Amino acid sequence: ANLLTLFLGLEWFSIALYVLCAIDIDLLGSLEAGLKYLIVGAVGSATLLFGSALVYGITGELSFDRIALAGHSHDAMLVVGLAMIIVGLAFKSSAAPFHMWTPDAYQGAPTPVTAFMAAATKTVALAVMLRVLVVAFDPASDVWTDAVAALAIASMAVGNIAALVQTNAKRMLAYSSIGHAGYLLIPVAAHTQLAGKALVYYLAVYSAMNLGAFAVIQVRERELRGPVTL
Repeated sequence: ANLLTLFLGLEWFSIALYVLCAIDIDLLGSLEAGLKYLIVGAVGSATLLFGSALVYGITGELSFDRIALAGHSHDAMLVVGLAMIIVGLAFKSSAAPFHMWTPDAYQGAPTPVTAFMAAATKTVALAVMLRVLVVAFDPASDVWTDAVAALAIASMAVGNIAALVQTNAKRMLAYSSIGHAGYLLIPVAAHTQLAGKALVYYLAVYSAMNLGAFAVIQVRERELRGPVTL
């Protein structure tokens, strides 16, 4: 319910994921995946933090409900801060065009870590995005609904088209994850009474199916003693 707590929570789980991505030093690409995720994740975190600072600067509030009541919904500083918060959360949810880290991190990380990233972290990032936008920035909904819709369209297009040419199974599922980020952003952009229920329902099914898909890849990797390709 607070921008500062939100940032700290996202950072704690991100730091843990940077370590997990690079934890298997014998796995080819694991260290590279961790480093790429660290660099791009740091940019996303800095953007989120700076956007939060701008929102605090214009409203003098950090709590979501008080930001909504502050009455600065269309001031330039708040709109720029809102845009940076959306960009920061888009990095965390691997929405296009802020998805650059996703294919390399998913492919290079150990498969159980990839499964956790695909299921848990995306769930958190999208639930947080819905909560922040609907609670804190509801008065500026005419601004952010179009922006989130554009992110959804870009994610669906990039994720699904790029997945067609992949030969590595984990990399293909990474682009699938980007495409699903687009589907999951649709209820956020719709901003209706049913948006929260729709998002939670899709996230539950998506998380279960992702864990199943990566479990199959893990079993196949043990059989092949190498990466799974198409």
